[in-house]
Amino acid sequence: MFIISNDPTNEEMERVCAQVEDDKRRQTYGEYDKPGIEIRLVLRDSKGNVQGGVIASTVFSVMHLEVLWVAEQHRRLGYGAQLVLGAEQIGLENGCLASQTWTFSFQGLSFYPAIGYEPIGVYDGYPNGITEHAFIKRLGENKGIDIKKMSSIPDSQGFYLATDVSEEDAKILHQGLHQHVVLHVGDGYKGIRIKLVMRDQSGEFVGGLSAWTTLQNLIFDYIWIEKRFRGQGLGKLLMLEMERIARESGCIASQAYHFSFQAPGFFEKMGYKILGISNGYPPPTTELYLIKKYNEQRCCNGKEI
Repeated sequence: MFIISNDPTNEEMERVCAQVEDDKRRQTYGEYDKPGIEIRLVLRDSKGNVQGGVIASTVFSVMHLEVLWVAEQHRRLGYGAQLVLGAEQIGLENGCLASQTWTFSFQGLSFYPAIGYEPIGVYDGYPNGITEHAFIKRLGENKGIDIKKMSSIPDSQGFYLATDVSEEDAKILHQGLHQHVVLHVGDGYKGIRIKLVMRDQSGEFVGGLSAWTTLQNLIFDYIWIEKRFRGQGLGKLLMLEMERIARESGCIASQAYHFSFQAPGFFEKMGYKILGISNGYPPPTTELYLIKKYNEQRCCNGKEI
């Protein structure tokens, strides 16, 4: 008999996360952590104040744009493009093969294609017609910008790019992006954290998962089952409990992603459908994006899965 708990210890969740990350390193022969840098650029005015910026992480030779924000009064002047192209140049110089990002339908749908990004998937599980779009751009032939030049020579407005980004600068960027999203979705942006662990009757740790919710959607993080307990359907039980909690919290769909070497077919068996595939990583690895709409998941006898 196994028991699922929604009150795991910090040590248990750290163990789950560490096991997942270790598996990625093993499956990629240690390449998963490369180049392993965070890219930060800010747009400063003549007084040194932050008027925009970009933050990106890098894993397995791909740069992931996480934050892009420009102050409202300075938008549509090309600064967003300069920031992204500058970040791409840093990523390319450090070994990144591609750049990827997600953007809501009320954000950069026309912006990213204009600077060379191609669509690879559309997530349509949000309420009120909101969609989220995945984009990719190959960096091998990227024509970026000269960061050193842009950092030393202000433009006609007195603006320049800077790589010396403090934690306070980063907070300004996160807050700016957050306020922009809230402006369009209101309180629906808020959600809950879901952390589950499974133990046997003796209290021994078996496995666990992590997820969170926003905009009436569950966003899956990761799952791990100890090797000796696999093949017994325990991962499925954890996933079903996660979805039950999400439904009770008002969620209408789930979003998940995984590399091609991570439990292929598991999510599909759980009722998830592939909405896009990224092949920006070193081959043969790909990353799959998946969706599960709860009101569509019915089995042949009409009962919910």
